[in-house]
Amino acid sequence: MNVVLTLVSISALALCLLIWLLSRLRDRKGTGAEAKPQAEQSAEPARVGQQELSNQELPAQEQQVLEAKKDVNFRIQGERGMGGPVYGDVMCADGVYLPHVWESDIHTSFDGRWLRTGFYDSETAHLVDRKTRRSWVIQAGEAEALDAVHWRMPRWSGETINESGIADDAHVIFSDASFEAWLTEHVGAQAEPLLQLRDIWLPKEYLPAHAGEQAPELVAAPVLKAEPGKLAIPAPELALERHWPPSLRHLHSPLAPLQQPNWRLLMAGKPTPWMIDDDHAMVWRDDAQALALYAYPADDAQEYLQRRLVVWTAEQGWQQWAGYQPHDRKSWSVNAYWPEPEESSPLPPLSWAETLLLQRVQVDTPETERLHDGTSISCVASRIEGCAEHERDGQVRLKPIPVVSFCWLRDPARPEVWRAQSEPVRGKPLIWTLSKDARDEQGETSAWNLQWGDKHFSGSWALEHVIVRGRWAVLMPFGRAPIRGGAGQLQVWDGERLQTVDLPWPVERIRPVPGKNNGPSLRVRLIALVASLDDKDWDPSLGSWRWPVHSVSSSHLARPDWRPVYMHREIAPDVQGRWRLLPRWREVSQIQHPCADGDYVWRDAARGDALWWWGGQNQRVNSYWSEDECRIEGVTMTRSGLALCGTGPCACPHPAGEGWAVLEFVDHHYARANEWKLHWLNPVEKELRTLVLAGNMPLLTAWDTQGLHWVDTQPDEEDATASDGSSAAQLITLSMWDKAEVEPLRQGQNGLWLRKQDLRYAQTLQAQDDCPWRS
Repeated sequence: MNVVLTLVSISALALCLLIWLLSRLRDRKGTGAEAKPQAEQSAEPARVGQQELSNQELPAQEQQVLEAKKDVNFRIQGERGMGGPVYGDVMCADGVYLPHVWESDIHTSFDGRWLRTGFYDSETAHLVDRKTRRSWVIQAGEAEALDAVHWRMPRWSGETINESGIADDAHVIFSDASFEAWLTEHVGAQAEPLLQLRDIWLPKEYLPAHAGEQAPELVAAPVLKAEPGKLAIPAPELALERHWPPSLRHLHSPLAPLQQPNWRLLMAGKPTPWMIDDDHAMVWRDDAQALALYAYPADDAQEYLQRRLVVWTAEQGWQQWAGYQPHDRKSWSVNAYWPEPEESSPLPPLSWAETLLLQRVQVDTPETERLHDGTSISCVASRIEGCAEHERDGQVRLKPIPVVSFCWLRDPARPEVWRAQSEPVRGKPLIWTLSKDARDEQGETSAWNLQWGDKHFSGSWALEHVIVRGRWAVLMPFGRAPIRGGAGQLQVWDGERLQTVDLPWPVERIRPVPGKNNGPSLRVRLIALVASLDDKDWDPSLGSWRWPVHSVSSSHLARPDWRPVYMHREIAPDVQGRWRLLPRWREVSQIQHPCADGDYVWRDAARGDALWWWGGQNQRVNSYWSEDECRIEGVTMTRSGLALCGTGPCACPHPAGEGWAVLEFVDHHYARANEWKLHWLNPVEKELRTLVLAGNMPLLTAWDTQGLHWVDTQPDEEDATASDGSSAAQLITLSMWDKAEVEPLRQGQNGLWLRKQDLRYAQTLQAQDDCPWRS
């Protein structure tokens, strides 16, 4: 027992000694850390930050290096996660290249010498031998035979190895000669050598058929007439030579230089720093001592080059303007102007006015994510269509939206000056001169001095404008951005005086409206900032009148969890030439189609009532015009004080003046007809009767003593009976209405009668600025 106690005591003493030693070692480490120089301690956070940054960037860089070092590299060009197969191209380390192959369709041999494509979107495939740089076109049956001997295909080394241990020839890896004989027996097509294109090799079937080989035409210099006492200096001689990038292997699209070739510009036999393509718009000055064109820098190693304006003058040499507008934080863009092929009298992209170069540019077309409202503005640089007018049933007639273009006045002697020239207004153009760059804050734009002929306008102005038929110029005074508390005013210049347009909200963007005859209309569309909205209350599938919006507040919009709410409106001159804000609605006199767009008012004088439908949007909630897409989420309001939310534009008056029948889209079905609701809005009984309709696109046609008539304008093929493709007419009788669901209407603010679930929108409905019967 004493021995055990002694051993326990010794163990306890040893444990205490070990703990004491460990604590001393810890203290020494702490003292050493405190003794670090102050400079080293201050540098530690920066070193940690660099370490974190490099840790973030390192995986991406390593992935790029690994892919570049792959012997057979499949490079994705499509998107994963979209539900379909992924396509891309195959670039091998030795330059063998296969464009546009599917990821699941590329097969390689054991050591990567042989490549075979599949049959996903083609009836033929390719077998490629990288060692001899040959290819075979194979059929599906030949590919199956090839798969049976896949493991026996020759290696890079050419050695024949019996990996199975069986001595017969059927289990030995092919030699080059034996596999050549096998291919002759089992593959019908002959081997074709791979075509060499710079530093890549590819099968000849992949060579683009429209590979550009013809150089673009250069504009001839003007021929100078000899004048007494003046020395005529001839223009320098221009020529072109084909320009190739240093390597095709590292390009995202190695065949792009073949399909869209670039040409090096030579002047007087010497290469210039520029290369051009077919769209160069070259123009000479009248004295042949200056030329302007669009070109790309020839020494730029980037694959995607930025076209820029290039000017050569005998006095200044080569000059360039890379940007199409000064620095700007506003939601708009300015790009080079290119006339459309169908234009009868196109404007020149570049032209000379004595020593000034006029560079024509075009302003983008602003759009929101929905047809008539939204929370973001996009800049569309391509030509798009807009509503020019409506049919009698409300369907739209689309015309191209006119493009706003103006000219930069480029002075080679003063290249740093920004000056812009508009289209003529009353015979004279407006001239803007940059006076102040835009502040580096969201939504801010630059300030300009403005003049018209000899008249100089006071104050500063924004550059965005719209010229209306050469008679008016709709201008935007300079100020803070609307989302930052700016006034966003509009003023109109008619050649004699400036008039301010009275608007209840600030304006963010303006654009022309297409007219009936492919020209501009007298109206101008504006995108106004009308409210601010908390992100948690935003639902893009609902009408904006359902959103719990707040007044425009720069403090709210400065926060990341708030967004602006925009509305499309139009202004136009009245008979006295005074520009005014137009209501959103138009007058109609018949039943509107379910795909009718835009607000409307139907004044049914015979029955003493009127109907106003407003606020609708596309069924798929986008900004695309569609002839077969119904409108949803609108509001139906009557002169008699009734309102119904969530309806479509199709409505029909009761023959005895007892209200209106209104259609509402409910749900879309693929295997059966769509689901709709048919409402009877009765101002006499202050009630709403609802029936369920089944039809792809029902249209109300009439309401008489027999009942309410309707047809399906887009029935299934077996149900189509009329010559226009619609179904047979159907009838809703009074007895069917007696069996309908009845919902009493309740009186809300200012005497408006609504359903119980719509009462919360009463204040919003009453607050519309363009109510047709507001006194």
